[in-house]
Amino acid sequence: MWLPYHTSGSLKAETDAETIRLSRLDPAPRTFLVGFFLRNPVTQAWEADLRAEAAGTTLACELGGAPAEVGFYGNDAGKLGEVLYRLTATDPKEALRLAHEDLERRLAGFVIDTGRGMDIVGWRVADMTHGARWRCTPFRPSALAISYTDAATVPDDLRPLAALYKRTRNAPDASYRLLCAYAILAEGANPEGPISAEVRESFTVTQELLIHSGAMEYATLLAGKSLGELVEFLRPEQDALLAGSGRLRALVLDQAAEQRLGLIANLADFAAHKLLGAEMRHREAAGLERSLQPTG
Repeated sequence: MWLPYHTSGSLKAETDAETIRLSRLDPAPRTFLVGFFLRNPVTQAWEADLRAEAAGTTLACELGGAPAEVGFYGNDAGKLGEVLYRLTATDPKEALRLAHEDLERRLAGFVIDTGRGMDIVGWRVADMTHGARWRCTPFRPSALAISYTDAATVPDDLRPLAALYKRTRNAPDASYRLLCAYAILAEGANPEGPISAEVRESFTVTQELLIHSGAMEYATLLAGKSLGELVEFLRPEQDALLAGSGRLRALVLDQAAEQRLGLIANLADFAAHKLLGAEMRHREAAGLERSLQPTG
């Protein structure tokens, strides 16, 4: 089962509905705690390759024009596992936005200073006045069953696209996932490419594709569209990541822009998954059909 990535826009309530309601209705500035979990891109462990004490190191800062604090806390292995902000805001989304922007700046500096990779993997937010709490962390699915005996291998002419899709699924970065998935779809729409005419011409943007990728807001634009039309929709999104002559554009995205990019990447990713899966099934069925034909 395909799963969407980069669901960073959602905040799941962890307290009862009344505390959440009171927090959302309160327009007054008040204290929030925002904690960020970090991830090592090499090991996928929820930690960064930076030493940190469990008791934490706290620094004063300013967020949204008001005094704030940021603390860096280590895990049991003595590595940085969580960054915790105490700040003033009027609602949890504003608190998250202010803290997220500040931490992204700090992480960029850490990466340049150390040469080690690190990224935000999730967060938690608490309204200290109303006791309301929210959390956003990646969904950890159960393992899937597969028939190792019957699993088909990828034909040689499809291997380049399959390799691109492997990169798509393995990349936690939405920009790179979109670039890889778009390349698959664009090549799939090419009549000279390895995708068969039957699969290329029968591909449509279905409600299932829009729902599972989280892109239902684009239903009026995309529902029922062909593969070529989907590629044309995605082309400006891909072009926005490039600066010309094949160079990546140096982009700084706020949280809202990152959320939208993640949604578009999910749409392209799932469409590429459906396209390649349909091509594999088409070839398997064609091979079976040929094997059933009389030989003499």
